[in-house]
Amino acid sequence: IPLTLQPNVLECRTFDIMPLVLAVHPCNIYCMAATQCMRWVFTGSEDGYIRKYDFFASMNGKTMLTQGQRHGQVDSVTKAGILTSYWENEEQPNKLQQQFLGEDGLPNESKMSAVYSLDCHSEAVFALSGLESGSINLWTPRHEEGSCHHVFRQHTGPVSAIKLTPDQQGFISGSWDHSVLQWDLDNGAVVRTYAGHGSQISSLSFQPTEMPTATMDFSSPTTNCSNDSVLMSTSVDGMICLWDRRDPTQLPRKLMPPEKIPPWCLSACWSADGKRIYCGRRNGTVDEWDFAEGRFIQSIRMPANSGPVSFVKSLPNNKHLICASQDNIRLWNVTELDSKSSLRPFQIVAGHHGGLISNVHIDPTCKYMITTSGNREWEGPSTNGCLFYDIQPLL
Repeated sequence: IPLTLQPNVLECRTFDIMPLVLAVHPCNIYCMAATQCMRWVFTGSEDGYIRKYDFFASMNGKTMLTQGQRHGQVDSVTKAGILTSYWENEEQPNKLQQQFLGEDGLPNESKMSAVYSLDCHSEAVFALSGLESGSINLWTPRHEEGSCHHVFRQHTGPVSAIKLTPDQQGFISGSWDHSVLQWDLDNGAVVRTYAGHGSQISSLSFQPTEMPTATMDFSSPTTNCSNDSVLMSTSVDGMICLWDRRDPTQLPRKLMPPEKIPPWCLSACWSADGKRIYCGRRNGTVDEWDFAEGRFIQSIRMPANSGPVSFVKSLPNNKHLICASQDNIRLWNVTELDSKSSLRPFQIVAGHHGGLISNVHIDPTCKYMITTSGNREWEGPSTNGCLFYDIQPLL
């Protein structure tokens, strides 16, 4: 089945984004990943477990939340996420120390690590998870679920960001040790080190090459919406680095926080056409930058007391931007910001309230959205919620 944008996404006026499913978690959710077709959704949390959910069984499911679980949720959230399986995110012993030996000479149990970052292959052939020690585990989600087949070791601190390259032949990882590394999945080697950050890495993303079109089939191997050669990395101190991967010697272009903007950034994203960059800040604003000129355009200001913007995500129509603040998630129309009307150019997306958002995922067809709440071991409260939403374009 071809994966194309649902009708009217590109020309609609706004979107109706409705939460339907709550996947109940006992603790902070640090990261999530989903297959391209949204069949499987993986979440990684503070307790060291990776959970695998069946997305469509949850959305179409008959399993309802209990009255206690529904407490504090909006009325539309009635269904429970269908958990098909879960497994530990374990620190694997090094070859040199085949197993961790205790004082009595017997092997210790392997140590579990919180799941700091996740990414999975578009068809769930393999997946990667970041550990506290700086290791990255490669495991299989479909066959022999959760069994680790290889460990990538070089980082010395928790691996807070993992991003597969668009061709899925390698991946980029960012860590609390301030380094960004590029790995080759064929031989497990580090191909390149991106040095330039002075703080913990918070997000990684590739530039989109073109606006999605109504007929573009995202499941076709020839469709490549990401520009392999331009990588954006952000760190907690608010710096955005733009790397041209075609030139291994080049230094990054750095976008520093403008004056009077606190130095802080947990998330940045590209506009759908790849020409603008949005970056969430601690003082409740989102910076908009022009990529080609490296110029600061404007600051999008959330209402007072809405808290830090912990995640930003653009929609494929190049007009709308999801901004996740501590109080609510808002859908902004960035094309109407300069209009003189007194109406605010945003609407509130129901569901989350009162916690940092660690992830917002929108599937390629723009039919579904998933949000997870967690502080990723930085500071801030969490609702421990993972919500599945349905997106309807409104003309």
